[in-house]
Amino acid sequence: MATKEDVVKDFRVRELLDATRRVIARYGFEGTTIDRVAEEAKVAKGTIYLYFTKKEDLLHASIFEGLRAMVRESQLADNPALAPLDRIRALVRSQFHIQSSNQDFLKAFFLESSFVNFEPGDSRGEELRRVYIGHLELLASVLEAAMRAGMLRAIDPQFAAFMLSDMITASLRRRLLGLASTPIEADAEVVLEMFLRGVIAA
Repeated sequence: MATKEDVVKDFRVRELLDATRRVIARYGFEGTTIDRVAEEAKVAKGTIYLYFTKKEDLLHASIFEGLRAMVRESQLADNPALAPLDRIRALVRSQFHIQSSNQDFLKAFFLESSFVNFEPGDSRGEELRRVYIGHLELLASVLEAAMRAGMLRAIDPQFAAFMLSDMITASLRRRLLGLASTPIEADAEVVLEMFLRGVIAA
């Protein structure tokens, strides 16, 4: 059973990580400093060092928790009761809304992705890989259900999930770079059409 101290610590860490993501969204990774995070979180600078020994640890923790939260939100948005193709459509549309609601944070993540590029075997790189695979597994399971129902061609579900995920994030990157001003909903429909027309069963 969690103690009062554990609850307070978890709450404070979540506040710090949320504040860090807001600072990253505003200033990018390089511009994110302990001072700016402390100001955003409305805490003393020393409070941050009670939980994180250096800036890099704080940045990575905030990134991973942000990505984990989006994966959890995707899982909650999934509705297995829907017909297979309707389930895919609903999940893709929810992905667009989830990513759009986190676009400031994702802008820094996408446009400064070198910050999260690690060599194989690096613990942070492995953690990022686990988070991303968790996201892919959800997409792959939904696509595989449609394949079993004969609505999509039988191809490697994980590969198909990877391609679909990249189509969604590529659409958001296009928007973040100022190359699109169409509504999010319109982008979701175009991605669905492009993906499904290429793999839907005859």
